[in-house]
Order: sequence, then C-alpha cells, then structure tokens
Amino acid sequence: MKLVNVETPEANVCKMTFSATAEELEAASEAVYERTRDSYTIKGFEKGQADRAQIEADRGEHTFWYDAINDLMDRDVPALYEGALAEHGYEPVDEPAYDLVSVKKDEGFVATATVALRPALTFKQTEGFTAKCTTPATADREVEQTIERRRQAAAELVPHKGPAVKGNVVHIDYSGYIDGRQFPGGTATSQAVELGRGQMIPGFEEGILGHKAGEEFNVDVTFPARYHAQDLAGKAAVFKIKLIDVCVRQLPALNSDFAKKVGKVDSMDALRAQIRQQIEERKHNAALNRAKSNIILQLADAAEGELPSPLVESAYQAEMQNFQQQLRMQRMTLDQYLSQTHQTRESFTAAVRASAERNTRARMALLQLAEEKGLTPTDAELDAQLAQKAEQAKKTLAEVKERTDLRALRRNEAIRRAMDYVVEHSTIEEG
Repeated sequence: MKLVNVETPEANVCKMTFSATAEELEAASEAVYERTRDSYTIKGFEKGQADRAQIEADRGEHTFWYDAINDLMDRDVPALYEGALAEHGYEPVDEPAYDLVSVKKDEGFVATATVALRPALTFKQTEGFTAKCTTPATADREVEQTIERRRQAAAELVPHKGPAVKGNVVHIDYSGYIDGRQFPGGTATSQAVELGRGQMIPGFEEGILGHKAGEEFNVDVTFPARYHAQDLAGKAAVFKIKLIDVCVRQLPALNSDFAKKVGKVDSMDALRAQIRQQIEERKHNAALNRAKSNIILQLADAAEGELPSPLVESAYQAEMQNFQQQLRMQRMTLDQYLSQTHQTRESFTAAVRASAERNTRARMALLQLAEEKGLTPTDAELDAQLAQKAEQAKKTLAEVKERTDLRALRRNEAIRRAMDYVVEHSTIEEG
C-alpha cells in the first residue's frame, strides 16, 4: 500500500488517502481464502471442500475482499499514517476515522483516514477564575430515607405458607415454550423475583400471584412487541413454573443492634449523626466538583479559535448516546422526556451540540495550556505510571505499553494536570 495524498479539507482536520493495487488486493484475498476456506459450506460440497472459485461463484466475487482490505490496512497504514503526521508536524487529538472510497477487482482499493488536529487557541484568560461552591442543607427526612433504605437492604426473607401476593419475594424454577418448544434463554433455576416490581415480562409475575410454595403451574404470556430479543418480540409463550418458596421481608427493628450492624456505632442517634455527616460530605464534594467544572468552562469561554468539526461531532454523538442510555435505564423514550420537559427535538439536540462544543473547547484549551505550562508528561513519567499497572496486572511493562494508546494516555494526563493547575490558580468561594 502507499500514501497517495495528505490534505487539510478544513481547519484543524487532516485527511490522508491510501491505495492498494489490484495485485495487493488479490494476494491478500488469496491469503484470507486459505485462512478461512474450511469454514465455508457450499451446496453440493462437504464443508471446507469448495475451492475459491466455487465459493465466490456462490457468495460473490467480493467474498474475501473486506477481510483482505482490513489485513492490508492493519499491516501497512499505521506506519504510513505515523510517517505523514511526523512529516507535516501534525498533532492528532482523536483516533482517525477510516472510510473505504472504492474497491474494484482490476484496480485495487482506495481508503481515507480523517483525523482531528490540535487547534491553536488564543486565551483571553487562563487564571484567576471565580466560582461558588454552595452545599445544599441536609434535611432530617434525607437521613431517615437513608436509614430506611439500609433497613430494607438488611431485611431477611422469611418463608411463609400463604399464597403469594405483591411484595413477596418468590424463588422459582421455570422453563419457557413457544409453539411447544423450549426457546434459548427462557429457563432458570432458583430465580428470585419480587412480585409487583415488574422485573419480568408483563403477565409473568401476575401469573404467580395466589399460588403457594410447592405448586407447579403454567403461566401464559405474550412478549412485548418491542422486546429486545427480536426473535421473541410479540410471540405468545407458556412458562412452566415450580414455586419453590414464598417469602416475606422481615425488617429489622431500629435499635442499637441495627446501628451496630449497618454503621458500627452504638446507638440510633450515633447512626443518624454518621449518616448526616456522610450526606453532607457527599453533597459538598458534588458542589465542589460543580464549582471546578464551572471554572474549566470559564476557561473554555476564554479560549478563542476554530475547533476541528470531527472532534465536536464525536463529542456530540457520545453525549447523545450517554443520555439515551440513561433514558433506557429509566425505561423512558426520548420523545417522552421531551414531552415532560417541554422541549422540541430541535432545541434539545441544539443544546446537546452546544454542550459538546463547549466541553471540546475546554479539553483543547487544557491540552494547549498543559504544553504552555510544561505540564505534559514525559516518556519516563508515562513509563512509571504504566509500570504500576504492569505490576498490578502481573505483566511486563512492554506488554502493557503494547496494549496502551500512548498518545491518548499522554493527552489525557496532560489535560488532568492542566485542570488541576487552572483550579489551583482560581478561587472557589464557599457559601
């Protein structure tokens, strides 16, 4: 393979173009065929007996191309990429994004690598920022709520002979059937289920209500239309259930024994004081972190210059994915969230993009400040840091370095040090 071109299609963005000849593609495809031929089953042949021409006639002439392209890119592009960066004096601030431009049997293939470069920013200010650290007061009810959560966690499960009702914890063996056949993932033994919590698919927990320990019975359910396993979505199923036991939660008394067990203190008054202190410390630390973040965002606002668009886009996509994951954990869709918060999709995405751009500007500002203040870690410092990881993992330093993105590690450590520097040279007012 060879490097065809290096260009900067926009500010702080480098695009490299690589190509491989038809002969290189053919040689790599033949290597892939030899490596994988035994895995192919072609009609009329025993597994692994069809030759390359027969496989390509059945699967298409491109069958081995994409593995071959990956092999060639993995083998040749890293050195070409690093050489181009060094020749042009470019400093990447993210991983490159690769795209396959074209691939033809008689021409080979062309691919590109696009990478964001560190921008040159101009600072209006780098020190002397001010932020307030306001710690919310802790109410008595917060202390009592924490005690109740710990009480619930310390509850003991006590079997009883009565019928199962909501709030009971049952232990069951079950196996699921669709059209009379067991389906993968539909069986369990001694599964604990708290009835009424909605842990299982709709209808499953309701089918256990009223049954007693030792009973065996069937529960008919229908998987939700949007079930995560698409092969089960919307299908009717029968679960054969054996109810091992029905348990009630027996809460401990709020006395000195409870205080000793959960807080290692002698009385409930001492436990309440301990919990209040823990809540206050947690709130103060959260408030302090918010103040530090505010200072860093002030640095971002004081840094002027054009950011690489791929870096902003990557940050935007990451923030969107993180937010949507949080919504899924709350069993909420984005449309439901927007309805509750009275936002349009356009205003929401615009706000997320603005946040991504501001956070990206902060990281780039910190990275530049680290260089200006001599805070970028040296090779020796990175080696010392990795040596500790190697010792913990019982590996050699060389093994750990081989699996570490040293450029990203250096960048992240530089940003961390610069963040500490900016905070230390700013003022956080308590109040």
